[in-house]
Amino acid sequence: MLAAAIDIGTNSCRLLIGENKNNQIQIKKRELKITRLGEGVDKNRKLNKKAVNRVLSALKYYKEIIDNYNIDKIRLIGTSALRDVDNSLLLSKETIRLGFELEIISGKKEAELNYLGAVDNLNDDSMLIDIGGGSTEFIWLSNQAISFESVDIGCVRLTERFISEPESPLKESEIREINNFVYDSLKNELNLNKTLSIKGVGGTITTLAALKMAMEDYDSEKIEGAELYIKELKELLNKFKKLDLNDRSRLKGLQPKRADIIPAGLIILIVILEYISSESLTVSDHDLLYGLLKEELKI
Repeated sequence: MLAAAIDIGTNSCRLLIGENKNNQIQIKKRELKITRLGEGVDKNRKLNKKAVNRVLSALKYYKEIIDNYNIDKIRLIGTSALRDVDNSLLLSKETIRLGFELEIISGKKEAELNYLGAVDNLNDDSMLIDIGGGSTEFIWLSNQAISFESVDIGCVRLTERFISEPESPLKESEIREINNFVYDSLKNELNLNKTLSIKGVGGTITTLAALKMAMEDYDSEKIEGAELYIKELKELLNKFKKLDLNDRSRLKGLQPKRADIIPAGLIILIVILEYISSESLTVSDHDLLYGLLKEELKI
């Protein structure tokens, strides 16, 4: 059985096609397009037509790919940016014309899918974090039940809010503002009563791992299980103080279209690690898209 999972996020639109092989997911195809659906959402709480058209362009491309496979099931979901607006119909009515039914999932469902995707590599003392474009999800086990918090500290959201000139080197004042906002958000919304080891998923964290390894081409197998240490994350932040957007865009391991938002994502991760007193985290490429495939393939 083959299934396709598509995630429309605040920053990117991703496709994963997988097959059930002996109750394990065998990946057949993966694609990612930076579509920035969340452009302006933090300020206006509405989707804009240009952003919607970027997503539709990606979906048309994905439909061509899907049509080349004998797909049994297709699942299309939307997350933070679509939860935050009151005109999601602008997108959903167009996805129907493409043959896709858009499902806007709750923060709770997003947490469940992330956990399902990564559960094979988790233990009872792990917390999963996913830094997205609009929000960051925190998922952990408590009394054998999944607990989660979704905090509005995403890399697109905080770039738009605090970084006035993304094309310029990162300013100390911007770092302080983002740092303080993230810390206050965590203090107000994240309640943990025990120390947990950290596993990170999602585009921000996997990109930081790819940057660490200076990857010419993204390699999921090398990403899986990689370690990121707060010391090296702070060294990268110091590097960003000296690099403008063009210089960042040329760094190996960084997609050029992520170059404007990766500094905010990096600061978010550093503050999270400091807040929960963790020196490092383990990186996984198995996130909610894997969870979607597991649901559809009944693994």
